[in-house]
Amino acid sequence: MRRGPWSQRAGGSGAKRLGYHFSLQHTHRRLSCLVGKGQPISVFVVRALRATTRTLFAAIVTYACASCAGHSAPSDDELVVALGANPTDLDPRFAPDAYSDRISRLIFSTLLAREGTGRLVGHLAAAVDQPDPQTYVVTVRDDVVFHDGSPLTALDVKATYEAIRDPRLGSVKRLFLEPVESIELADDRTVIFHLKRPHAPFIQVLASIGVAPANALRRHGDDFRNHLIGSGPFRFVEQAVDEHVVLQRNDEWFGGRAGIKTIRFKIVPDATVRILEVLHGSTDLVQNDLPSHVVERLEREDHLQLSRGESSMVKYLAFNLQSKVLSDSRVRQAIAHAIDREPIIRHKLRGLASPARSFLHPESWAYEAQSRAYDHDLGRAKDLLEAAGYPQPEDGSHRFKLIYRTSMDQTSIAVATILKRQLDLVGIDMEIRTNEWGVFFADIKQGNFDLYTLTAVGVNDPDWYSFVFHSASMPPNGANRPRYSNPRVDRLLDRAKATNSQDERAELYREVQRITSEALPLLPLWYQHNVAVMAKRVQGYEVVPDGDFTPLVHTTKSAPPGEGLP
Repeated sequence: MRRGPWSQRAGGSGAKRLGYHFSLQHTHRRLSCLVGKGQPISVFVVRALRATTRTLFAAIVTYACASCAGHSAPSDDELVVALGANPTDLDPRFAPDAYSDRISRLIFSTLLAREGTGRLVGHLAAAVDQPDPQTYVVTVRDDVVFHDGSPLTALDVKATYEAIRDPRLGSVKRLFLEPVESIELADDRTVIFHLKRPHAPFIQVLASIGVAPANALRRHGDDFRNHLIGSGPFRFVEQAVDEHVVLQRNDEWFGGRAGIKTIRFKIVPDATVRILEVLHGSTDLVQNDLPSHVVERLEREDHLQLSRGESSMVKYLAFNLQSKVLSDSRVRQAIAHAIDREPIIRHKLRGLASPARSFLHPESWAYEAQSRAYDHDLGRAKDLLEAAGYPQPEDGSHRFKLIYRTSMDQTSIAVATILKRQLDLVGIDMEIRTNEWGVFFADIKQGNFDLYTLTAVGVNDPDWYSFVFHSASMPPNGANRPRYSNPRVDRLLDRAKATNSQDERAELYREVQRITSEALPLLPLWYQHNVAVMAKRVQGYEVVPDGDFTPLVHTTKSAPPGEGLP
């Protein structure tokens, strides 16, 4: 029997590791809450909300500091983390967006965990064995209990995975389990996954799905999302939409005692208010949710600190291939050549990003350095548009119009505004439509867009390309929202899954990158650097490449300066 490099025995070092424009009215309401009920917001601050960036920041700092004396900061045993949008579903069978997935991982434990380097280690699994290419035998630890005190067994693993496999549930994660033929219980501690065919990426799936109690899933069904019981380092307390998600430390966690008693994820859609929150001390930590130019200024504040790092997160531009105009790859390539990333990265993102030509990081074993690159070339862009049948009208009007969807995030809107100006230079009219996150995400899943940008989070295995480019991955079965279909790409992706040879998989994925960089259903723009801004009282938090929140497990808060002194 072959034991994979991911095997860890309970009690070993690996077994305890955790891989881990809003309206002015809305802003006024948030500011009122921040400075204290009944206290008026000065005309100066309201006007500043419409000011230039530099003036705005100075106004915020001045006003925040003036208000600090009467404002209560979070207690020493509570950590407040500001989020730019609501997590939509913390149920581990779904967790469809980045916020949901990251918070869900604090509540629910996975069989395997991913270290910061991407290496897989044992978590709920004491061992994973592979007696043949189509069989995975998972031995579950015997010292894990759920938050309700019941023991976690192999039955809970099977129940969670079987629920996701049920098409009636409609989980996007069902695609990950398509290769599974059956799930067998050998005993209380052993679950066996029988695959239909060899599927090399399956080991990554074991690090992607949190386990829920079989009894609770049976009792609550689809309503389990309102009765969340996991075995992770924190237990779910409550979620108030548009307000917060509260988690409390699980003192019985098999990985040891977390450093903080309570974590409150505060929903703060307005970036201006997020700045005020962290300056004011009413928020302890904000990660990747502040405008880059503001991060640069916040770094100079004596009471704040930063954690920075490279990331595996890729900002990309998506094209709707069902659009008559965008169905022509020459139009998509023209748009790629019209975009000038360098000034966006240097000025708008303040250098907190690096240009990307692939969704894989250059250090990935499957990265293709020869993927087509699209240098900024307005002449080439115009030639491609002419060749595609879209000449520049003699009256100087636009060749055609495209609808660009984005959320209310201020940085996203600013980037969209720059892209609009850049496309205008080649005769393309780009109309920007902004919506709050839920509406925006629903629109793009339904194909209600021409263009949009999003961030691909935590691309750890190259089979991610199957999730976004395989014809079987079109919504609701995956994230192929451009509706890209290429039988050759499908075959390459299927072959890459079926071999355990990393060298063979690498070459197959490199060819996929070469083909899709020409076809261009998605255009990688830049690798977004991870940046966390936090109070200096916050200790032990370091960003990880995939931007996960698991470092919160080891985070603590020191007492305020002077506390305890005579």
